[in-house]
Amino acid sequence: MSGFSIRNPERRIESNPFDVDAWNLLLREHQLRSKNFVEVEALFQRCLANVLNIDLWKCYIVYVSETKGTIEKYRETMAKTFDFALEKIGMDVLAFSIYQDYIAFLKKVPAIGQYAENQRITAVRRVYQKALATPMHNLDTIWADYCAFEKNINMTLAEKLIAERGKDYQNSRRVEKDLQAMTRGLNRQAVSVPPKGTASESKQVELWKKYIAWEKTNPLGTEEYGQLARRVVYTYEQALLSLGYYPDIWYEAAMFLQEASQTLDEKGDVKLAQALKVECIGLYERAITGLMKESKLLYFAYADFQEEQKKFDAVKEIYNRLLTIEQINPTLTYVQLMRFIRRTEGPNNARLVFKRAREDKRTGYQVFVAAAHMEYNCMKDADVAIRVFKLGLKKYENEPEFGLAYADFLSNMNEDNNTRVVFERILTSSKLPADKQIRIWDRFLDFESCVGDLASILKVEKRRKIAYEEAQKDLGMNHSMLVIDRYKFMDLMPCSGDQLRLIGYDALKGNDTPSTSTSSNPKPVPTRGPQAASAIMGGAGGHADVARYGFPRPDISQMIPFKPRVNCTASFHPVPGGVYPPPPAAAHLMSLLPPPTCFIGPFVNVEALCSVLSQTQLPSLQYDKSENGMIGPMNEADVKKDLYQLLATTSDPSAVVRSSALADLKRKRGDSDEEDEYSHLQSSTIGSIGSRDAYKRRMNKKNE
Repeated sequence: MSGFSIRNPERRIESNPFDVDAWNLLLREHQLRSKNFVEVEALFQRCLANVLNIDLWKCYIVYVSETKGTIEKYRETMAKTFDFALEKIGMDVLAFSIYQDYIAFLKKVPAIGQYAENQRITAVRRVYQKALATPMHNLDTIWADYCAFEKNINMTLAEKLIAERGKDYQNSRRVEKDLQAMTRGLNRQAVSVPPKGTASESKQVELWKKYIAWEKTNPLGTEEYGQLARRVVYTYEQALLSLGYYPDIWYEAAMFLQEASQTLDEKGDVKLAQALKVECIGLYERAITGLMKESKLLYFAYADFQEEQKKFDAVKEIYNRLLTIEQINPTLTYVQLMRFIRRTEGPNNARLVFKRAREDKRTGYQVFVAAAHMEYNCMKDADVAIRVFKLGLKKYENEPEFGLAYADFLSNMNEDNNTRVVFERILTSSKLPADKQIRIWDRFLDFESCVGDLASILKVEKRRKIAYEEAQKDLGMNHSMLVIDRYKFMDLMPCSGDQLRLIGYDALKGNDTPSTSTSSNPKPVPTRGPQAASAIMGGAGGHADVARYGFPRPDISQMIPFKPRVNCTASFHPVPGGVYPPPPAAAHLMSLLPPPTCFIGPFVNVEALCSVLSQTQLPSLQYDKSENGMIGPMNEADVKKDLYQLLATTSDPSAVVRSSALADLKRKRGDSDEEDEYSHLQSSTIGSIGSRDAYKRRMNKKNE
């Protein structure tokens, strides 16, 4: 065990507040055994309603059972405790023990008189029926107990009740099996900590979203939409226990509550619809006061929800709460607040928000752009919009993005001269560094290319080249790099993508990825087959694609897979930790040969044999074909006959006869006339061999 893991848990928590192991160790060392029931109940009151963890609720039931046994209304308190637990977590797949304990508790309650006995039977039956309609583990046990319970009361009535509840039991049992498969791999005990982006975390997020989507399909087949909504909301709550730092889970849960509320309202269930609205508000409040207290996304979504409910004062309070957080940039919040005030109170009051934003030193230039566009689009006052831009230019003269927004605004208004003035003012300002002027020069050239003449275009292009040389002194410059921007339009380029990379255009623009829109027919990247791995890993699929990447890359299409293996056989090329399989041709040959277990000897020393063969000198005898058909001491006809007999003994003589090497040999000898003499031998021999092979004979008939 490392020194860090055995360090004092308090110190570990100080260095990392999200050290779950340290928290568990600290809790084990400080078990709450002081019997301070007031603080215990305060903790339960604080967390029970928001933390729907099955183990926490079981602990709560045990606590009530052990500490409230001496009070006068103990049985009523326990019954309310069980009912409260089943209302919150009764649909959990692990709720079997709670149902079982509740039923056992009800059965032990003394009943004096027939009326009290009937009340107890009704209460027990109600819990049984609720349990049988819930997909959970150990449902078979509850079903067997329920059947015995009904039979002990009234055998005649039991058959009817058991038949009625049998449908719910079978349906819940079916869904429970599907639920097991759906939740396989889910870590429901994981604690919410800031994500690190690991593969296991991504897998858990994927499994939870898959589980939620499955619950939305209504696997129980219930016709009551309220029950379906409750199950989906409960699944979201379970996911948030482990994924509390994922704002999208919070947002999706809130959106589902809003949609479910609207659906129930349309169906006429106004009470439940209002309850879901209240629950949605509670969800947002839990998020922005807890783990997501700095998530602007949830603040904005919460504000829109309250605006939809016509609660405008609540919306203002939400925005103000966000603006009071010092460590958050308030610019976007001011923009959204200004838009909200414009929608609900008009542009004049929205100007007051803009004034408040200008006084906030944390505000960025974007609020000036938003205010100017609001004046132009909503108030239809171009003069005020221009004054807003001028006011912002005094403060953000060193921000190239603000200058581009101002120039684009004037260009869209067809204020060509004023646009040039703005460009000149920004580019000649001493507050804007040379490296930030690049984008301004690019936009200036694009503007002149659209509205200016050739002389003005060349003038701007010349000045732009000087600016580039000063800003990128370490990059080799040439005129071709810069002239590209004169002729391009949107994603249309005057050169192909390969040519742009060879020129160095992408490096000049600071692009890490090459342009892909310049090729009308881009080469598709294979996703299957032997070239897929090469393409995915960056290989060129058999050739060095220098133009694609700008530098040579190794051709990995010829790489063979490495297989980890403990014991290596002689047929593989062993390396530390595994083997490399033989080449495809050798592997095919090995598949045709008998397995090594079939050979029992004699064994040959391969190294000695190879040494002897390498030292053997073969005679270099050459025989010329004579006029009487003799090749040296051998008759040519005898050689052919021996050759065809040899072919007849091969496993697949037809393949050998059709081989190009044999055809080339015959053509070189120039004895095509003699082929006819032995053609019958080929066919008869091949046919005889094929006739002896029953498998080949059947395959030939099938092909015919």
